[in-house]
Amino acid sequence: MRTTMKHLLKSFFVLSAFCYLSSFIAFGQKPTLDIIASKRVITLDDEKPEENTTGKKPDAAKAKELQEAKTKVALKSNFVKNGVQQRSVEWAITGVQGQDWEITKGDLKKGELELDFKRVGNYSVSLSVTYIDPNQKLKKGQEEPDELDLSVDYDNYITVTNNLDELTQLHADSNFIKLVKRAGDYSVKEKYANDPTPYIFLAKGLFGVYRKQLKDPMIQDPFEEALTACATAIERDANGVFEMPIHKMWLNGIQQELLNNGVRFLLESEDDYPILYSNDNKEKTAETLGGMLEACESYSTISKNPIAIKFVEAAIRYNNKDAKTANLIWKTEVPNLLNIKDKDFENWTQSDKDALRVGLILSSQALLAQAEAKKDTSAATARKIMQKAEKWFEYDKDWISYYEVKLKRFEGQ
Repeated sequence: MRTTMKHLLKSFFVLSAFCYLSSFIAFGQKPTLDIIASKRVITLDDEKPEENTTGKKPDAAKAKELQEAKTKVALKSNFVKNGVQQRSVEWAITGVQGQDWEITKGDLKKGELELDFKRVGNYSVSLSVTYIDPNQKLKKGQEEPDELDLSVDYDNYITVTNNLDELTQLHADSNFIKLVKRAGDYSVKEKYANDPTPYIFLAKGLFGVYRKQLKDPMIQDPFEEALTACATAIERDANGVFEMPIHKMWLNGIQQELLNNGVRFLLESEDDYPILYSNDNKEKTAETLGGMLEACESYSTISKNPIAIKFVEAAIRYNNKDAKTANLIWKTEVPNLLNIKDKDFENWTQSDKDALRVGLILSSQALLAQAEAKKDTSAATARKIMQKAEKWFEYDKDWISYYEVKLKRFEGQ
């Protein structure tokens, strides 16, 4: 009887403890808040509807409806209560209501609203929610819990840009010198102060001047100037203007030009995979590796994924007798690499993918050399980065050649 009672009491205490812990976990969680947007980049149309091929005038109402659909953004509050009770919601959007944007659905005091943007610019969005916690201990004489606040603020959350059809046409016509001048005019206009688009077209024009070997007294070094303009556009592109296919394709082109001429064409080959340049003349080797480092640094400014070139840089620095900096790069970028999701990697430019593949091959060589020299864990790091990227590059001939040769060296390390 005593034994049975002990088991019952033990079961009771275990159940009580479980219930208390479950209650603590449920009530101990704090609410969370975030914003969901239907899109983050809006393109205004700067041209008027023209007659179609049938000679009929366009339907003005239909054209207006289609254009408004492009410029509208739905915003939604994502408030996860975790046991609390929401009391109020308040939105704040930079710019002037009625001039820069207007509300087409909902209002600033509701969890969902729709905005129609009218002017070019970057718009910051804030969302505040007030709530009460029913489990809050009341003070003496207090009838209900105090209201609490939770807010999120996102700078430059929405980018409104313009088609800039004049610049698009100049680029399509390969009128690159005029494109440089007109894009420069747009870049200094106040309305485009934070818009990457004029700088994208400025870079396109300068790159065209470089590729066509055109001459203009105002353009001294078209390729370097194109890199600078592109870097400015990347810096201002908070929400993905470069994700537009026409811009992304061009970005890949200028990236490939820099990656190939500055890095890949200077590599040597061993067993059908790339290795770093080396020469019996130490000064010549240091000079070549130094030039490659400059190319890597420039590349990092024109990429949305600078990690792509960082593994190339680390390998060059290690081979250029700067192991300290190389190891600092690996310490920072290896965890970042391991956290890249497959779906995000798929959205990279092809040039970024190529840079990463080459960088991982070169970095793993340097890490294996370091492991042999210092008897440290560098080989394990090499194994991690190669295994992480194996499925991304499994059909690439350079990757296959290197991975098959070096894979056995990873085993048991």
